[in-house]
Amino acid sequence: MSFNAREFRNALGCFATGITVVTSRSATDEPLGVTVNSFSSVSLDPPLVLFSLAHVGGHCQEFLSSGKFAVNILTPEQRHLSDRFSMARDDRFDGIDHYICENGSPAFEKSLAVFECETYTVHEAGDHAVFICRVTNVTVGEEEKALLFHKGQYHDL
Repeated sequence: MSFNAREFRNALGCFATGITVVTSRSATDEPLGVTVNSFSSVSLDPPLVLFSLAHVGGHCQEFLSSGKFAVNILTPEQRHLSDRFSMARDDRFDGIDHYICENGSPAFEKSLAVFECETYTVHEAGDHAVFICRVTNVTVGEEEKALLFHKGQYHDL
């Protein structure tokens, strides 16, 4: 390779991404959540989306075990959720308003959209697991602007 890890990361940062918090429930029924910007549509028929989680941190094993998720697309007003769910802490949901989706996953009011999903397949890819998920329900919010991440900074669209 003619580039180092920092150069690779900086180049990836040139691609603006939306910000999501992917939520689920643990085996002990505790709410889980992690900030994810590796979210994408995959297929319309069947309705599939994907996200990836690092094997270290981020509760990857618990998400693998759960198999049911809610992908919350964040608005600029929800930046605090992105910050909070990107931190290593056990009480990420403490004091955070949320509701429970049909599939049992927590979701946030006023999200731009919420995709309720279940595992379709998981692929190992380096230090991450790529979750391809079948969408079982969609809720579109009333907000218009999306929270974006580009070159290490938040933006809104």
